[in-house]
Amino acid sequence: MSGSVVPAGTRVGRRDFIRLLAAAGAGTGILGATEDSPVAASSASRTQPFAEGIMCGDPVSDGAVIWTRAAPDDGPGDVEVLWEVAEDSSFDRVVAGGTTLATSGADRTVHVEVGGLRPDRWYHYRFHTSGVASRTGRLRTAPVAGSSPENLRLVFSSCQQRTPGTHYVSHRAITGEDADFFVHLGDYIYVSDSGTLALSDYREVHRLFKSDQLLQECHASLPCVAVWDDGEFHNGLDRTADSDRIAAGRQAWFEYMPVTRDAADPDRIHRSFPWGDLADIFMLDLRSYRDPAIREISSLHWPGRSMHDPTRSLLGETQMSWLTEGLTASVAAWRLVGQQYMIMPWRLLDLDTPWIRRLNAKWPRNAGLYAPTEDWDDYQADRRRLLSHIGGSGVSDVVFMSGDLHLFFAGTLHEDYDEPLSPTVGFDFCTGSLTADPDPRTLLAPLPADVAENLIHWAEDWTLAQNPYMAFVDLLHQGYVVVDLTPEECVVSFRTVDTFDPDAGARTRARFRVVSGSDRIERLPLE
Repeated sequence: MSGSVVPAGTRVGRRDFIRLLAAAGAGTGILGATEDSPVAASSASRTQPFAEGIMCGDPVSDGAVIWTRAAPDDGPGDVEVLWEVAEDSSFDRVVAGGTTLATSGADRTVHVEVGGLRPDRWYHYRFHTSGVASRTGRLRTAPVAGSSPENLRLVFSSCQQRTPGTHYVSHRAITGEDADFFVHLGDYIYVSDSGTLALSDYREVHRLFKSDQLLQECHASLPCVAVWDDGEFHNGLDRTADSDRIAAGRQAWFEYMPVTRDAADPDRIHRSFPWGDLADIFMLDLRSYRDPAIREISSLHWPGRSMHDPTRSLLGETQMSWLTEGLTASVAAWRLVGQQYMIMPWRLLDLDTPWIRRLNAKWPRNAGLYAPTEDWDDYQADRRRLLSHIGGSGVSDVVFMSGDLHLFFAGTLHEDYDEPLSPTVGFDFCTGSLTADPDPRTLLAPLPADVAENLIHWAEDWTLAQNPYMAFVDLLHQGYVVVDLTPEECVVSFRTVDTFDPDAGARTRARFRVVSGSDRIERLPLE
């Protein structure tokens, strides 16, 4: 693997958390800002079409979106492309097909919204141009509305940086998970804050990332449902970002991802997908509409107290209304919410305990030192509005699938997480990164590896103690999450992978079960 290490910005992912831990527990000091170097273009000359592979995305009951890029970098302006969908991998039973143009205005990318297929089954697809055939991919259609599928198996993860010494072995493992589709929660690419500015720059980064063969095999094997994070634009993206630069990053993302666009609002990525009456899946955009993040970690002092400002929003009014109305209207057995950030609070120090409140009855609610992660903790009124709506509307069996932090978390959600009697209104599972960090033990050098690992495990125990609604924390490993859904239960498996080993496979780090109608997470034994 080649490429550049992209800074984590103001977020605290695993890397920066370990550095903070080193300063507090190991006395080594907080390291300075990480480098901001441009992502180098691939030196290999692409002389064949389909060099970036193929993808399928956004499955519906009668089809899906299929994608490719159909010309080398130095190819002609517009290229005619033939596409076909078949019931068999040998394409003896072709059921759909046609031609389309890969235009220079779209960087010669192709999006085809395939329709007219039968629901709840697998198909095969491929492309042809200039006498060359692409590899064959698999297309999955969703169960039809009103049907009652017995199960759904999906994988979710985020953050697939290209860093020296790491490999996309998580993607190889995902290929073998026999999932219905892969939910990618953003940071699909990592751009340079100072060097990725124009549309041509963003396109080149997408081409570089998509050149990885393990990534291409993963995409060919199962559909992808994707949203963006800030890696696709620049660190710390919010609604105040430079409009021209964001427009360039947005255009490149839509060109290179197999997503269905809303004709009435083509720049919108929050959307929902039904899976029969088993699940409604809501995909959120936590970047485009949010107010700027808060840098202060203490909620006791300004500007940190503005975490509770009711005028601050993460979702924006329109998206919040869309989500709450969709959750209320859902009659599926489960509601799954895919989002870039963990919604569960993460305090480094809990300052709203019963004994503190006994000392001062006017002590501010939910006081604490919060991890500066740019997540829902910076928008606590928005979080309370959403969780209060879920609890007050009688919406049940809501599971959030979260990314961005490069860390594994599991826990319960409450309208007021400092009120012992506040009922559970949902569950949050956060994934580690696909490949976005060095070995965290190396960040604690010169401590020996075993001592560094013990310190990391101590930090995990401390985090659980400060956040009693959390059921599990893993600050050490990378990987992804598998969700197995039936009408009766949701089983979640944290799968970890050594991304520094090119031959590594996935191991199950922890398994959890939420029974329909339950208010708790059950820890399951490892298989």
